[in-house]
Amino acid sequence: MPQVDVDEIVGTIRENAASVRARSEDAVEAVADKIEDALEKAGTEGRKLQREVKEELARRWKQVDQVGRENAFVMAAGALAVGVLIGWLVARDRRG
Repeated sequence: MPQVDVDEIVGTIRENAASVRARSEDAVEAVADKIEDALEKAGTEGRKLQREVKEELARRWKQVDQVGRENAFVMAAGALAVGVLIGWLVARDRRG
């Protein structure tokens, strides 16, 4: 192979390598930008979801607290009944 052909081949390889490098850098930057946008959106959505869950839990806790206050006698009677039942089962188990 003559020296001119080798120089042309090496020159072409170098040009193509530079072109591939430039396109790779562009692709990497595009992917990095998309990842950054996705992470930013996920953070925003996560904070929004956290706020919504917190508000819902607070609302439900208020409902449970209100039901407990409105039905305090029924809840106390239920707790007493459960206590009596457990006491009866334990006493029966000791006799047997």
